[in-house]
Amino acid sequence: MGNRLLLIFGLGTIAGMMLITAAIAFPFTYTLRHFAQLNQRLAIASGVLSLSLGLFICYHIGVSDGLLPECPPASGS
Repeated sequence: MGNRLLLIFGLGTIAGMMLITAAIAFPFTYTLRHFAQLNQRLAIASGVLSLSLGLFICYHIGVSDGLLPECPPASGS
């Protein structure tokens, strides 16, 4: 019974990730065909947003939460 539940959960997870990936990719595909310059700007904005979020998370975990031993936790956290 447990194996079946894991299989169903795994398949549902894969299907959900496929749907979300398709939903995220649609604007890029549409703008690539119809608006080349908008597509380039959309790709750059997406990259900058992704990089900014990654750096924010790294800073928060490493510095604010005190993961790095040289960086004591920031006051107020």
